[in-house]
Amino acid sequence: MALTDLPTELLDAVLAPLAPNHAALAAAALSCAALNHSATRLLYRHLSLSAYARNLSVVHLLAARPDLARLVRTFSVHLDDAEPAVLPTYSDLQHALALMTNLTSLALYVDASASWILSPPQGQKSEKGDILPPDPAFYPRLEHLTCNFPLDPHLAAFLGQVPSLISLQLSSVLSESDPDLQSEPQPVRVPPSHIPLLEAYTGPAAVLPTLASRPLRAVHLSGDLTLDLLPPPSSAPSPEEAQSRTQQHDASTDPATRADTLPQDDASARALLQVMSAMTSAAPAQLLETLALAYPNLVCLRLMTTRALWDLPDMAFYSRIAETLSTLPNLTAFELSGIHWQSRPKSLRSEPSASEKEWISPPVSPRAAPLPPPDEEPLGAPEYDFDGAFLDWSY
Repeated sequence: MALTDLPTELLDAVLAPLAPNHAALAAAALSCAALNHSATRLLYRHLSLSAYARNLSVVHLLAARPDLARLVRTFSVHLDDAEPAVLPTYSDLQHALALMTNLTSLALYVDASASWILSPPQGQKSEKGDILPPDPAFYPRLEHLTCNFPLDPHLAAFLGQVPSLISLQLSSVLSESDPDLQSEPQPVRVPPSHIPLLEAYTGPAAVLPTLASRPLRAVHLSGDLTLDLLPPPSSAPSPEEAQSRTQQHDASTDPATRADTLPQDDASARALLQVMSAMTSAAPAQLLETLALAYPNLVCLRLMTTRALWDLPDMAFYSRIAETLSTLPNLTAFELSGIHWQSRPKSLRSEPSASEKEWISPPVSPRAAPLPPPDEEPLGAPEYDFDGAFLDWSY
């Protein structure tokens, strides 16, 4: 059988082992017309561009070749800054992004002030000479987005064109070239109809309220998580309601069916959250109590605080933390400022429930071993007891 008679699926399978080797795929594409289409499709399917890799010229090629831009599935680009020498690359990147409508993953490591590349390029001129409004590109397959832009109007409008997005990662690093971004900007509100399937968010804590209606399962927050960013306790669901909503959501694994089981209100969405990590300047005990009411289905929780825990009341503070943790029936891992807490089945006189457990407070404050009065001279050579340790940890 001639090579030209093989179906496309077999040609793709023959060339698939060459996917990591772009030079080999390029050679195969130039070898004969029968392999050109399959090799070209594999060559542009996954792209990672940077000045270090010396392949930024591909950005210019994608901007000029819509047929190649539509072949890209995952795209990652690193641009150091927005200096005048690099600005033409940003303009080409804007045109290329508007053409890569079949993307499933997009990572933009570029200047934080260049969020305008997410907006469609300038529209064409009409017969009367007027500039027509640009048509925004639509990305029905995009599921993962990583960028270091603030949540500004450009990014908010882009989020309206990615209905299948399930993972969003924003950077909290501000641009050094734009004086308007030296302080953390107030995030733009994202309409509830945008990114309805979002399940994972990583980025500034200030964006959390605008994502309240999304079915988030994991959030990793940077910046300061303050009490005003969390919902009031009165709107929190009970643990039983939260467990029921999570089971209903997990029962649907088909994306088409899951869209029909999306939470109908903010409280239902918060009941789905299971993993959270954050940093806060608020009182840890008070913040934890608010988190337990707002997100009753947490499984893993990690909090970093700017407060010195050894300056807080020992037993009262840690007992308050332990009592709050006991109200989270699904919690299995908790860390507070690097201190890992452990849980054990709750011991009751009656037969305990399998889900009931109590949390054990870790060592809270080191107490130095007693020393002899300064006026007493030690007799003989001092003996050091390394087995006894030098610090007595109180519980």
